[in-house]
Amino acid sequence: MFSFDVHSIYRLMRDNHIQFSYKGPITRDVLASLGDAIKEKLHRDDCDAKVVRRVFSILVESAHNIFKYSSEQVLSEETQKSTGIGLIGIGKHAADTFVVFSGNIVSSEEADDIKQRLELINSLSREELKQSYKTQLKSGTVSANGGAGLGLYEVARKSERPIDFSFTDLDNGNKFFEMKVYVKVEDQNG
Repeated sequence: MFSFDVHSIYRLMRDNHIQFSYKGPITRDVLASLGDAIKEKLHRDDCDAKVVRRVFSILVESAHNIFKYSSEQVLSEETQKSTGIGLIGIGKHAADTFVVFSGNIVSSEEADDIKQRLELINSLSREELKQSYKTQLKSGTVSANGGAGLGLYEVARKSERPIDFSFTDLDNGNKFFEMKVYVKVEDQNG
């Protein structure tokens, strides 16, 4: 029997203006379903199509990070491959700002790498970010996890900056990685 208070979860989500959240394995089917639901919700709320695309793009990149880098893995029935487990969601930070949030367990080594990349990205001006993105794109260097390191650059390009992130130490030597990305409704950049 479960021993948690659903009303507490409801209040937490309401009080923090969380419009949508999901915790579990991040598969392509789950991502497609989440994307459809979120796009429908944002369109119902009369969000500009450009903002919807930005929020969705950031959500997808955040989910891909969980999919590839989470230390907590399960075998996906749809692909018969290992997939990451994490938390992803969208809320309202202010009347004119959405927040896309994600969290997952990563190894200490991955945490160091992610921290280094995010600190670099957060230190860049918009123009430097654009140039760094182009350089990374041209270099074509692919990591062991199959990425070219462009996901976090893409997130930064489509968001208000800086990207908010933190790591919490866990008992087993791993870390919980938390990322919050803000998107202004009136923002014309990107």
